[in-house]
Amino acid sequence: MNTLELINRRQRQILVHSFLYYQLNTNIISDHTFDDWSKELADLMSEHPDIAKRSVYYEGFKTFDGSSGYDLPYHLPQIQSIGYKLLKYHNKERI
Repeated sequence: MNTLELINRRQRQILVHSFLYYQLNTNIISDHTFDDWSKELADLMSEHPDIAKRSVYYEGFKTFDGSSGYDLPYHLPQIQSIGYKLLKYHNKERI
């Protein structure tokens, strides 16, 4: 996986899990995992700003420092759709 693909992946993961946490008041990953992903993304974007500018959700992550997902654009329909699917799968697996 190249740097741009990893940035896109981490942004998507952080958006989806921020949606689950802040909108649905639930989580399916640990806070530790979320914090690790956030730190990794913030570092990648800082170390590779030109590549980060080409990422899918760059506008929403321009000022992201890894401390919180509260003010990210997790309201996007594609993010919410993924979130609902993951939650459904997660709940099904627990039965």
